[in-house]
Amino acid sequence: MVQSENQVPAQSAWAWDARRIGLLGILIFSRFLHSTLLRIVYPFAPAFARGLGVPIGTIYLVVSFRNLLSLLSPLFASLPQRFGYRNVMAAAIMALSAVCLLVAGVPVFWTFAVAIIAGGVIKVIFDPTMQAYLGDIVPYSQRGKAISLTEFGWSGAFLIGAPLTGWLIAQQGWSAPFLWLGLAAVPTAVLLRRALPPTGKTAGHETAGLGYIWRTLRRYPVIWASSLFMMLALVAQESFFIVYGDWMESVFKLNLTSLGAATILIGVAETCGEATAGWSTDRFGKRPVTILCGLINAAIFLLIPLSTGSLVTAVVAMVALFFTFEVAVVGAIPLLTELVPGARTVVMSMSLGAMAAGRTIGSLIGPIAWSRAGVAGNSIIAAVMMLLAVLVLFRWLHEGKEEIS
Repeated sequence: MVQSENQVPAQSAWAWDARRIGLLGILIFSRFLHSTLLRIVYPFAPAFARGLGVPIGTIYLVVSFRNLLSLLSPLFASLPQRFGYRNVMAAAIMALSAVCLLVAGVPVFWTFAVAIIAGGVIKVIFDPTMQAYLGDIVPYSQRGKAISLTEFGWSGAFLIGAPLTGWLIAQQGWSAPFLWLGLAAVPTAVLLRRALPPTGKTAGHETAGLGYIWRTLRRYPVIWASSLFMMLALVAQESFFIVYGDWMESVFKLNLTSLGAATILIGVAETCGEATAGWSTDRFGKRPVTILCGLINAAIFLLIPLSTGSLVTAVVAMVALFFTFEVAVVGAIPLLTELVPGARTVVMSMSLGAMAAGRTIGSLIGPIAWSRAGVAGNSIIAAVMMLLAVLVLFRWLHEGKEEIS
């Protein structure tokens, strides 16, 4: 049996002390930075389009291309074994700083496109590396809580990043958020490299090549099932969320400040969903919680068209939608980390690649559904995709104790 040399042998030593809470704090803030770059394009797509002088459809195409390139996630699965978790995470955040400062220094369309596309690639490098790192050092019985805490960086992009972005755009112009993201990323990368405890030596080339990844995929077809689950769930979300900003502006006539305020509530919903996932999955089981919330989420998608007559009703529906989606997806992540414990980076990289595929598909079909059938078309597509995702999880995904031999 070959065990990753990045793996910490004594998972049972994990305790919720100040040092480990600080470790999670660094990971949370790192995720907050690259998630903000990833997510601000949704509510502020019209504002970026106006600032750049391009049609909003061009912004949607950039998002689609970003999601398409994120499909390369499995190609990066070998990086943590070759260079170590800390080095890979720190390098990803330094790349974030570079592309954001490029936009701040040269605020034109091509630099904006480079930054948005690079943000997607950075995510599919950083996130599976971080999740595999936590999978190695946190026992499965506590992993739901640990991983859900890092998801606060994702929801924080809406809770804090979006309103700050709206304010910065209104006060300093469309490129201002990129400057502050770029500056904040530099000390964060240093902390990732120096403050996180090492987990051991790199594994070398034997378990770090594409051949190893392909052998793992052939031996454990459950990895394909986990990827299908993530892809379908993200098609559901993206096909609706890609037109979120346009829907809010056109139907409810929201300005930048109001749009940022509405997005705060979505961030609150996501934060509550992540906290609920961390508490409930370790207590009641990863699969039952994910299945239940996935079914509820699909039902809420179908109710969204009924909310267009009232801003309050629409916001309440969006809050419920994002709460249940976060519980379902965040609850599934610790389950995925235990499908094939000896190949966590392969599982998580494939899952992140599948999420990128889902975002790509959703970002392409979402605007088409919006233009031809309005929000009802987006809602029906999203509900069907989420139901299929739940079916895949119910049928094929179970906790595993297998290792690579």
